[in-house]
Amino acid sequence: MIPNQWYAILRSEDVKKKKPVGIRRFNKNLVVYRDTAGQVVCLADRCAHKGVPLSHGQQHGDYIACPYHGFQYDANGRCVHMPVLGKNGVVPKHMQVPSFTVREQHGLIWCWTGEQVPEQLPEVPMFKEFAEYTGFTSRYAWHAPTHYTRYVESVCEVYHVPFVHKGSALNIWDPKGGRVDDFSCHLEGHLIRSDFILRPDDDRTAEETLRARLPWTRGWRIGVDVQMPNMVQIRNDVFDVYLIATPIDDENCWLCICYKEPKRDLLFPMVKPLPIPGWRRVRPWLMCRMERFIQQSKDMAALRGQTPKISSLEANRLISVDKVNAYYLRLRDQLIQEAQAQAQSQVSAASAQRAANEQEAPPCEIKPIHILPHKPQAA
Repeated sequence: MIPNQWYAILRSEDVKKKKPVGIRRFNKNLVVYRDTAGQVVCLADRCAHKGVPLSHGQQHGDYIACPYHGFQYDANGRCVHMPVLGKNGVVPKHMQVPSFTVREQHGLIWCWTGEQVPEQLPEVPMFKEFAEYTGFTSRYAWHAPTHYTRYVESVCEVYHVPFVHKGSALNIWDPKGGRVDDFSCHLEGHLIRSDFILRPDDDRTAEETLRARLPWTRGWRIGVDVQMPNMVQIRNDVFDVYLIATPIDDENCWLCICYKEPKRDLLFPMVKPLPIPGWRRVRPWLMCRMERFIQQSKDMAALRGQTPKISSLEANRLISVDKVNAYYLRLRDQLIQEAQAQAQSQVSAASAQRAANEQEAPPCEIKPIHILPHKPQAA
């Protein structure tokens, strides 16, 4: 995981009022719930007293209560009430659990992963094509038995489609060839943009003809973008979709996919989509389910056996068309190193401040101890 980043951890609809949700992200157990104002709260999912999951308890107003002894915690993780001590009892200061900074945007719940929360947090990442989109979208989420870096790589390598997804149901609109033509890739800060044509080796169809034939054509013009730390967007003349891979642990990740309403009809691309609101909502919903239950089963069969589990520049032998992945892995290393350097700088600054405070402190005055002379007792 890259520290000091926003990661999506749940969809907004996954967290309902008065129903705490227990999840595992970043090798940590978390409890996520909404307060009485509907704001999302995220705490470590263990009572400070005996380690029982808070997600198994109930909410009492803005507080969440441990199911074991009823200790109640506020949004900052402080225990505010211990029934065993009575309503006027004084709660020990050490009775506290870690809390996490969260935001709710773009239909998702995001968690800040830094140990320190800066005064000015960066914006939550989102592709411009989705951030500015006002039409119908659909999201679907599930767990996958692969490290998130391997999943990000897989989505970027669209040229795996003719091989991994060959024979899948509804595969008629997938590219039919694995050769990459007209490839371009560049960086825009922490955003990687790429464009290329994917088609059979013997296909020399002009690009305009490719567009006219979609989805029956054998080749596609495709754009693949990566937004650090863990988001991939695929765009073409038929649909736009983004995928998020958030680490659960070193061998599993939480996946979320979001489709826009298709730009053209998948089966009949020359026919303008019907302007029926109900059907327009259904189309992205169907595409999410197709991706999850048809396409992803093929991907997981290939990814499950990959070694090593965590990707890196050293673990792969990349080729020219893997430039997106090369940028991604290089940026990942860079951001991790920057976060580590920042953490070390904060530790050094804190140590220097403590040393300065000790030098400025007035010397402690030691008073002499007067020992009374021994007087022998009279016989």
